[in-house]
Amino acid sequence: MPAPIGQPSPVSPVIPSTPVVPAATVREAERLLKRAGFNPGTVDGKSSPALEKALAAFQDAWGLPASGQPDARTMNKLRQTGARIASHRDRDAYVSVGQQSKGIAVIERRLKTLGYDVGKADGVYSRETFEAVKAFKADQRDIKNGAGALGQHGREVLRREVAALAHAPQRRRLDPTKAQKALDTRTARRAAVRHQSGEVGFGEGARGMSVANVQKHLKAAGFDPQHTDGVFDERTKGALMAFQRRAGLEPSGRVDPRTWKHLKTSFILSSHAASPAQARGEHSAEVKQSEALLKKLGFNPGKVDGVFDARTEAAVKAYEKKHHLAQDGKISARQLAQMKKVASTTGGVTVTNEMRRLAANGRAVALSMGGYSGLGLCATGVSRAIERTMGIKVWGNGNQIDNNLPRSQFRQVNLSLAEALKIPGLVLTWERTSSRLGSIYGHTAITTGDGRSSTSDFVESNTLGTGGRTGFKVFLPLP
Repeated sequence: MPAPIGQPSPVSPVIPSTPVVPAATVREAERLLKRAGFNPGTVDGKSSPALEKALAAFQDAWGLPASGQPDARTMNKLRQTGARIASHRDRDAYVSVGQQSKGIAVIERRLKTLGYDVGKADGVYSRETFEAVKAFKADQRDIKNGAGALGQHGREVLRREVAALAHAPQRRRLDPTKAQKALDTRTARRAAVRHQSGEVGFGEGARGMSVANVQKHLKAAGFDPQHTDGVFDERTKGALMAFQRRAGLEPSGRVDPRTWKHLKTSFILSSHAASPAQARGEHSAEVKQSEALLKKLGFNPGKVDGVFDARTEAAVKAYEKKHHLAQDGKISARQLAQMKKVASTTGGVTVTNEMRRLAANGRAVALSMGGYSGLGLCATGVSRAIERTMGIKVWGNGNQIDNNLPRSQFRQVNLSLAEALKIPGLVLTWERTSSRLGSIYGHTAITTGDGRSSTSDFVESNTLGTGGRTGFKVFLPLP
């Protein structure tokens, strides 16, 4: 039936046709997406929701319209990205824009920990990730390449920087000055300012002397912001947030009164080595000297690095226990003076763990043989203790054993009996003693380190008090 006169004929809507993408192009896109770490589903040259999702993620990473279609511009980026990946395959851990992986997700989390903005931390290396890497590299003096891609060296530096934040806040010992005290007061005032927005203190974007002071305190606490230039940048914010977490504070990234109260203590303003007392958490040249002193005295503080950590504290407590002091694990000025005095009486000998084992084995052998009564078998007891400790047999009687100690493992040292008895694990010999047998065979023993006793086939409680012995020699086990 014809339409009524004067009315237009109905027109069918024009539906734009989606261009048909050749199967070969789809298959190429699928292969390249897989190479870049995206999941397009089965590589079969057919369009699918999985393919569209993978293409959209890739396009978003490059800042292209996220159409989910393999248009010419997208294919060009896919080919470039694929060629880049192929050139680095099996050679290094190089990653850049347009890739996705679990490793990239780790990189993004680490960058965020340091304060850099990576956008969505989803394991996709996007333009935001690229810019964050550039900013990170610009802050690192140990990275010369300033590009936004990341290779093996950059990854290792990033890992190391994040790992360096995994500790309790530390403290540094500095000489007190009026200028520093005034600057701390100024920083405290700025931290207490309440702004119209309701925020308290200062954070990212702030500048000035107080910011530089905070940066120096962060560095002293072991949370290095990389700069002390008075500019509160993203790295400073990241360092502050790491400090706040480790100090049990809310990681706001702002310096408020509570944060400053904790951060201020990272400076120990004192011109004295141990006043206030050195304690766990201090990182200073003074602690390093104390660690070296503990090691010389035979107590193991771990690495001599100036960090008063759990091992340093344990060594201090062991020293305090041996010398009948209150075991608080701290080194006061009085205790430091005593440690130096004890060290000065050891003739410069550094006590090793092997010497301590030799002293312990000497006592164990003595108690298994004569206990506290001599049997005339002193050389046997000493030889057994040396074999238990060092795995070597030493023959001879009391005045022969000194000649039979292997010089590759023992060295004669010039110490008095009183000095030697304060050091554990030394081998003592005498050419003659006042007894009939001793006048023929001499005597030998191992020091316990308590300043009085020694061991052989029995424990001699007061070696210093015995008389009539001549031809005294001291031998030090070598490390």
